[in-house]
Amino acid sequence: MLNLNKMVWKTLETTGQGPGPRDSHSAVLVGTKMMVFGGTNGSKKVNDLHVLDLASKEWIQAECNGVAPSPRESHTATLVGEDKVVIFGGSGEGEAVYLNDLHVLDLRTMTWTSPTVRGHIPVPRDSHSAVAIGNKLVVYGGDCGDRYHGDVDVFDMDNSTWSR
Repeated sequence: MLNLNKMVWKTLETTGQGPGPRDSHSAVLVGTKMMVFGGTNGSKKVNDLHVLDLASKEWIQAECNGVAPSPRESHTATLVGEDKVVIFGGSGEGEAVYLNDLHVLDLRTMTWTSPTVRGHIPVPRDSHSAVAIGNKLVVYGGDCGDRYHGDVDVFDMDNSTWSR
């Protein structure tokens, strides 16, 4: 953990069932909890969700309802509003499998949904960036193999519509 006042790194001693070594995962801060989703453990892509309570320094593997997103890496996880985590895109299992699907985790019920979306759906991609502005998810860039994207796509959570 980085102490921003002293600019010094310190290893955080944690308990519980952590996600284990991985890369290309996503992490999102929800209050005092860091949620880590997906990525690769070096041999396969995963779709598990682990939560680190930064106050107690304890990991748990979250139990969710609904259908979780497929295993993926290089996707984004974004907190939209106070109670929704949105997973977008990434690369899936197999060679050159790029995704443009969208999944929502309702933090009140810990339920995954995959809304039916309309509008100008972004092309599949990984390694992009995403931020929330109000109740909208804004996605920028990314790639699908040797093709890089410089577009900005906006998903409106209120009406499940993509626009550019």
